[in-house]
Amino acid sequence: MTVSVKQYYPVVIVGGGMAGASLALALARQGIECAVFEAFVPNTQSQPSFDDRTVALSAASLNILRHLEVPIQQVSEPIDNIHVSDEGHFGFARLSAEEIGVERLGAVVENWQLGNALHQKIEAVAGIDYVTPATVTQLQQDSQQAKLTVELTESSAEVSAQLVVLADGARSPLRQMLHIDSDIRDFKTSALVCNLATQLPHNNCAYERFTADGPLALLPLTQKRLALVWSKPREQIDDYLAMSDEQFARALEDTFGARLGRITKVGERKSFPLIQQKAETLFRGRCVLIGNAAQSLHPIAGQGFNLGLRDVAVLSQQLSQASDYGAYEVLSAYQESRNSDREQTLCVTESLARLFSNTWTPLCLTRNVLLKALDTLPVVKGLFAEQAMGFNFNNSELAAHDE
Repeated sequence: MTVSVKQYYPVVIVGGGMAGASLALALARQGIECAVFEAFVPNTQSQPSFDDRTVALSAASLNILRHLEVPIQQVSEPIDNIHVSDEGHFGFARLSAEEIGVERLGAVVENWQLGNALHQKIEAVAGIDYVTPATVTQLQQDSQQAKLTVELTESSAEVSAQLVVLADGARSPLRQMLHIDSDIRDFKTSALVCNLATQLPHNNCAYERFTADGPLALLPLTQKRLALVWSKPREQIDDYLAMSDEQFARALEDTFGARLGRITKVGERKSFPLIQQKAETLFRGRCVLIGNAAQSLHPIAGQGFNLGLRDVAVLSQQLSQASDYGAYEVLSAYQESRNSDREQTLCVTESLARLFSNTWTPLCLTRNVLLKALDTLPVVKGLFAEQAMGFNFNNSELAAHDE
């Protein structure tokens, strides 16, 4: 997008992917002017935030996007039911929107479709300068402001701001520039992803199946399709990518079972390494981290972008009450308000990833008892529902239950 860059913005967002674009809209809603500097041109294969992968949006995330008026209704598929099972064991758990008394448990949307919806909304609102391609090459800050050098297509610009938001992904160059260390947990596995079609309709049910190699998720998509996220040991991934579509379909049927009949079509397969990363701090000086720049998660519970979107909701709410957006008191309060949700989500995600990929017999029995409790005990099921829908934190009215 060709936009003339100003010398000053109250807030600069580095990274215009899902988290950065969502924050820009949230700030515009609060009347806070901002610039978004994004290295990749939207709607291209090079934009990693908006590739062919899918994101499972919790009910809380749907509320946030609805408040931001992001038009995703036509491109997302509702999740009305969740079915969790453990391959080769008795345990399983079921959750339905009807049983919980809500309209839906969440929805699934392809990343590129969500990216299109976010940019469509950004173009329709005032107060956002979305600049791309643009790369921040230098960052300096003092007690009064942050100063950035931005490389544009044919020139460079010097920009100052009260606050710089790092939304530039799990490998955030700016986070490294600020010398913010991260705790990294390598699961030694990769996620094999693709879209596919099955003989029987998905009926808006999301499936999570735990196997000896790792979790397998099948998520409902539009046009009667499903999105597959299959965690496998890294050394096995190339074999599965090299299979013919028919061979791959049969291997998946052997693991998932016959709940959806035969797999009739397999889309392009890709793989991504599974690594959990947690930044040691959420801010330094006048710079604050959100989304994958702050933390990236194992996809087992589908909470990565949902956690980042809660970052967006809380930060925009904090800034709406501030006069100096980059003040220590503001950013310290933001970090404090995110600690509980962040730590809990990271802990639950890592624990699930380890618990449900362990074949030790006592652990197998324990997790199957837990699944049975989730399926039969109302109190436990209620807690499971709150976690799944993203309502287990109290930091932002944007994600609250609809009245």
